[in-house]
Amino acid sequence: MATATVMLRPATISDAPALAELIVQLYGSEVPDGLGGPRVGHVALFQYLIAHELHIGLTGRFLAVDANDTPLGSASFRLWDDPLFATLPPRFFSVAFRALGFGATLRLFGTTLRGAFIAETPLRREECFCYSVVVAETERGRGIGTALMLQLEEQAQAAGARVMMLRVMVGNARARQFYHKLGYRVVERTPPWADWISTPSELLRKEL
Repeated sequence: MATATVMLRPATISDAPALAELIVQLYGSEVPDGLGGPRVGHVALFQYLIAHELHIGLTGRFLAVDANDTPLGSASFRLWDDPLFATLPPRFFSVAFRALGFGATLRLFGTTLRGAFIAETPLRREECFCYSVVVAETERGRGIGTALMLQLEEQAQAAGARVMMLRVMVGNARARQFYHKLGYRVVERTPPWADWISTPSELLRKEL
């Protein structure tokens, strides 16, 4: 399949529906047991959360589109001086319970908290942390992931970053190989005791 034309641009509030759909696809491929309840509910919940983040002015979330502005994928980064956690939107828990139900909401929050407990990475000056990298299910195998990451690195450099870091699951051989080809190297692995709490992962680093 031919390589697609990819343009990475900062996300806007109008992109929230497309971004939410991509994030649900990411969860489905990386932590399929982390989502329960109706899929449409997860998309609605992530759309509500993402729209709030963009509304309050948080930056670092990007959407990859083709020449017709059709969404192809998404990626985000957090700079060293950005807050570690974003504030939740008003009535978030009530929205979540209505969208997913009680049990599925608890499962989602449990998955998120376990991942955050292990994976959140403190940053030094001029470092950034890349997360939520996903290519649309219907667009994979066309070189979009590589183009997306290279443009994301350019965006990070323009924002003052000189190092990009990210985490990849130990069991995700395809992703590990992908990032290795892009020049990322393993600098840390989650400790064995943490494997009981969250999925084992490696911290990767690249000089920009």
